[in-house]
Amino acid sequence: MSDNKGKITLYLMRHGQTILNRAGRTQGWCDGVLTKEGLEVAVNVGLGLSDVKFKAVYSSDLGRAVKTARIVIKENIASTNLKLVELEGLREVCFGKYEGEKEKIMFNDIMNFLNVSSLKEAVEKYDFQKEYCNSCAALDETNEAENYETALNRVMRSIKDICEDNSNEDGGNILAVVHGGMIRLIIDYLDKSFNVRDMANSSISKIIYENGNFKVESVNDTSYSEKGKAIKAAVR
Repeated sequence: MSDNKGKITLYLMRHGQTILNRAGRTQGWCDGVLTKEGLEVAVNVGLGLSDVKFKAVYSSDLGRAVKTARIVIKENIASTNLKLVELEGLREVCFGKYEGEKEKIMFNDIMNFLNVSSLKEAVEKYDFQKEYCNSCAALDETNEAENYETALNRVMRSIKDICEDNSNEDGGNILAVVHGGMIRLIIDYLDKSFNVRDMANSSISKIIYENGNFKVESVNDTSYSEKGKAIKAAVR
């Protein structure tokens, strides 16, 4: 590999809201379609990002991420010939028997497993991003749920490959449309100083990759959606 590597600015975008998000159900590898609101916010973010020149666009191969990425590509006017690359490695964590289950039931089971009475206590007592994955895996009799190490290694390998593949010719901006749980794992792994509990649908988290190192620049930024709304209003 050449030593002439440029800086990558990775725009990690969460997909738009789905019917399972709205219903408060766990959504890992199972896949709900985007709601009307989810489509609208994705369009707003697409408009908000329309003047950002992207070198490449990636998404998880799950439908909700693919649909969101295609919307952003459609609205982008600063880039040319963007082709979406779908990667299995960017999928959400697999939650095994909890796929499609009410989130409350899954979190109740996790709280009981960790012997805590609240999410606040769990966060104080444990490295929670790690333990919620490991708890699901331990509780899943189907043996399909991914533990922390499996999920994190999978996604970080994909993220690093994306950055390395695009760091030639002075680097550039890369969009990757992924999932809330996975973004939380990535940010928490790279920089624990950020609060990653809430991750809004279609929010953007920015990561800089330079000389083989990652640096988290911003997390859960919803300003692109607001910018897109303003662009829409101005055109009407």
